[in-house]
Amino acid sequence: MVHEELRSLVGTDVRIAIEEASRIQGKPELPSSKYFTLRYVLAAALAKGTSMVYYPAQSDDSEALFRGCRALGAQLDWVDAEETILRVQGVGYPQAADAVTLNVGNAGAVLRLLLGLGACLPEITFVTDHPQSLGKRPNRELLEALSTLGATYQAEGAEGCLPITLRRSALHGGKVRISGARSSQYISALLFLAPLLPEGLEIEIIDGLKSQPFVRSTLQVLHEAGIQFEHSADLSHLSVPGKQQYQAREYILPGDYPSAAALISACISATDPASELVLNRLKPGDEIGNALLAAYQAMGAQLDIAGEQVTVRGGATLQGVRVDGDRIIDCIPVLVAAACFAQGESVFYNIETLHYKESDRIDDLCAELRRAGCDVTPQRDAIIVRGRPQGIEGGVTVDGHNDHRLLMALAIVGMRCRQGLALTGSEHIAKSYPHFFAQLKELGVPVKLA
Repeated sequence: MVHEELRSLVGTDVRIAIEEASRIQGKPELPSSKYFTLRYVLAAALAKGTSMVYYPAQSDDSEALFRGCRALGAQLDWVDAEETILRVQGVGYPQAADAVTLNVGNAGAVLRLLLGLGACLPEITFVTDHPQSLGKRPNRELLEALSTLGATYQAEGAEGCLPITLRRSALHGGKVRISGARSSQYISALLFLAPLLPEGLEIEIIDGLKSQPFVRSTLQVLHEAGIQFEHSADLSHLSVPGKQQYQAREYILPGDYPSAAALISACISATDPASELVLNRLKPGDEIGNALLAAYQAMGAQLDIAGEQVTVRGGATLQGVRVDGDRIIDCIPVLVAAACFAQGESVFYNIETLHYKESDRIDDLCAELRRAGCDVTPQRDAIIVRGRPQGIEGGVTVDGHNDHRLLMALAIVGMRCRQGLALTGSEHIAKSYPHFFAQLKELGVPVKLA
């Protein structure tokens, strides 16, 4: 019964207890890539015709995107009872006869991607039922860029927070300058919009561009959908001709590297050398994947990489590392968790954008890790970890701050607590990895509803 409840956490402030675990073993099935699910389904929704999306990620974020695509005029339905194949009847160009109100849940990437395309509708209002999380995340730079393209908007506060109402007005293409210092999602939003504008779009990125792999993922999907574009080597200038049409395609989703990172961190944190996980469907050559696996190898993790399969073994002595976190920004919390039990000091730097996620993933994460007994120091652009290979005492309750990435990191730390850990707000794991706690239990970690 408890196992089934872990598979479908519902309610408010669900509390999970994680007990000490020295061994973790199995061949867990990874969720599909969240990044590519959002982009493939959106490209399919904008194509004229029928596209098939195989193995899309199933999560709260995916459901938010599905609602958004339907609001743009696309039709989405499952081909099979297992919900592994999604049929998308695309709309060609976003359309709606009446004003639209769309609840985007707690999905920041979904909000930003749809803000760009929402500017094509006569009127759309974006709302959230997570005012303390997504409701506080800024969108100012993207809204100002859309304003220069002829859209009008109303938003909460100077930073452009939800609720946001967009009106098409006299939408046009041309040239736009936008800061890439706070979120690459702003640039991806403009790229999805650009082909639909008669004049196309020339984008100049100022203040640098954080999380470049996400923009390259967007460009990859646009290319697969038949969209032409040009860009500079550093992605500071991008040009997309107008009057293009997205093409209907078949898309097959790979596994999700940030989800894999949580399991890898759990395995390498386990002290029993018999610990082993076999992970499949991890796309070779993926930019984020390559950087992530290199970071683990630098820590001394035992990894065997063969095509799409990664085998991870525990029981090794981990070493402190110095990691530029920008390319693997969503993986940093679980890397920090593993580093809490490495020998020596670890520094994860170039991660300032973590302040602007579902939670403050620098300050909030460090506060909860310290509460558990870890030795971590938050900085504006970094997290410093002084490892405690002997483990920590635990025996306290820590808060997930409505953030799936923090919940995964805290669960890993709970495995090395002599008195375990209790995690509050565990229902928010459904944002990207609904079965994470149930899967940990299947792999040998004592997990229960507290």
